[in-house]
Amino acid sequence: MKPMNAMKVRRPWFWLFVGANVVGAYVMLDTGELIGDAAGRPLHSVAALYLAVLLVLLSYWLILGPLFNALMRVRVKPVQLAVDEGMLGSRLGKLLLALQITYFLFNIAYGVNTAGSANSGESVPFALFWVFVPVDALMVIYYGYYRDNRLFYPNVIVWTVSNLARGWSGIFLFIIFFEWCRAGRRGAIRKGRVALLGLLVIVLYPVLINLKWIMRASAQTNLGFAEVADGFAAVLETEAYTSLVGDGLMQIVGRLQTTSSVVEVIRLRDLLQDEFAMGRFTPFWLEGLHGIVYDRLMHGVKSMPIGVAFTEYALLDTRLELGSWNTNIGYVGWFFIAPLYVPLYLAYTLLLGYLSVFLVKKVGMTAQASDMVWLTWLVYLLPPWHAAFVGFLYALAVFLVLKLIVSRKAAGTVDYALPAGSAG
Repeated sequence: MKPMNAMKVRRPWFWLFVGANVVGAYVMLDTGELIGDAAGRPLHSVAALYLAVLLVLLSYWLILGPLFNALMRVRVKPVQLAVDEGMLGSRLGKLLLALQITYFLFNIAYGVNTAGSANSGESVPFALFWVFVPVDALMVIYYGYYRDNRLFYPNVIVWTVSNLARGWSGIFLFIIFFEWCRAGRRGAIRKGRVALLGLLVIVLYPVLINLKWIMRASAQTNLGFAEVADGFAAVLETEAYTSLVGDGLMQIVGRLQTTSSVVEVIRLRDLLQDEFAMGRFTPFWLEGLHGIVYDRLMHGVKSMPIGVAFTEYALLDTRLELGSWNTNIGYVGWFFIAPLYVPLYLAYTLLLGYLSVFLVKKVGMTAQASDMVWLTWLVYLLPPWHAAFVGFLYALAVFLVLKLIVSRKAAGTVDYALPAGSAG
């Protein structure tokens, strides 16, 4: 296959998410029930479903297409560094590897930062350090810049193990996406390989998803490794594997689509508008690290993000403790929650998008870095996970600072090295 440009190489991923919303809408229309985190809830309005899927599809097209392309044309002068990028990538790789291992041991030692657990680790020693040094996000950025560096592989191995140990499986979405784009640009994508990869994902997904949920459960119940292994085997033995594969396919659709959540937002819009007016959950412009700092300084407590609050308003899973999980509301969900703030919401989206492009270009734009920005728009802006996207922006700033520090030290080492054969 011929090498593909950026637009073509990312197009299948665009259609994957768009297709998930279309298929999800069809399933909901056919069954009369919602899917995803609201699975089993009755579809209250067919008109709301049509409106929701239309707005969701438009938001995907406008944000990932015209808006992204327009901002990528903005000229930003990168920071000039008189250091070889290979040397810089190795030094940053060593630093990141040390940070990842330390973070992994920290989470194991204190049992924190596990998906599905309400224990965020705020009260344990050195927890604040990891707030200001976002290791996982830094690894995503390192992936976008130094994929070909020799220290990439040990870093990605530790990153994968660390995430799986904490019950996060979304890491594979990042890895598969990055490798897909890289292969596409090299013309290395083959239909047979793609079909095999797709088959493997479908077949192995039940194993991965059940392992993820058991790891999350172990974090909340202090189960040992033996209990986790027994529970994992028991889950896989309860049903025929073909049935698990079918359920896994439906769950993939449910995870990728946001239409179902928007339908529920439309149903609860009067309640959500009243709660928003009373300040019961965080406004979109204060989601993220800056909002947490503001809340601590002004109110002494952290306010509740809409993704957490919505699990209570929609009564999505009353078995779980409030705050132990969250859900998305879809990018257009805020249109119904705060209709008077739609112009501000659009402007804020534009600001976040511009900052992401600006910071990436300051670090230095590469083809894979462009993929990285597009992917964060896809998985952070559109659900929307504003706190995660703001965290990504902060991580970009941290990465830029680290790059400057490491480059200066490297330049100093080169500048003051004595020539071979000179007297000391």
